[in-house]
Amino acid sequence: MVWTIRLDTGPLATALVLCGAVMEHDAAAVVVPSFEHADAVRHAITDIAALVTPIRVYPLGYRWPVVDLDRR
Repeated sequence: MVWTIRLDTGPLATALVLCGAVMEHDAAAVVVPSFEHADAVRHAITDIAALVTPIRVYPLGYRWPVVDLDRR
């Protein structure tokens, strides 16, 4: 089954709506048309479901690389 959610909100509201929908429907994945659509909420998505983009599938629990700004 597929659910389509269209949002025109900021990152916080988007994360709340998406996480609520994923949990309500017990979704296994969130599919986006491009990575840019999920960039701001990618951590929230992969904490509860897989993230599917045209380039790659990020599995549930994927750990995003951390940028060390103090590294010299």
